[in-house]
Amino acid sequence: MRLLGLFDMASSLQAYATIAIGALFALGTLSLPGLVKAIAILLYVMGSILLADGVLGLVSGIDRTWGRIHYGGRAMAFASGKLVLGSLALMLTIIGLLI
Repeated sequence: MRLLGLFDMASSLQAYATIAIGALFALGTLSLPGLVKAIAILLYVMGSILLADGVLGLVSGIDRTWGRIHYGGRAMAFASGKLVLGSLALMLTIIGLLI
């Protein structure tokens, strides 16, 4: 439960970075390949957050998603979903970096 603030802060910073990268691309300072690489790095950050949160949710049996705390089987289901989405985000990161 003590790490929830850390996960919230990381997610907020990732959202602000996404907005900043979109603005840089709209202003013409960032090229298309640069945009793809920047989004790949942001996907890596989000995937890492989801994987860590999913593992901790499976271990503890407690999950917090969208401001609600879940326990037991429901927490395990949310944590498993986070593991799947985190893995997909990391695969997209690899694809984005190879472009």
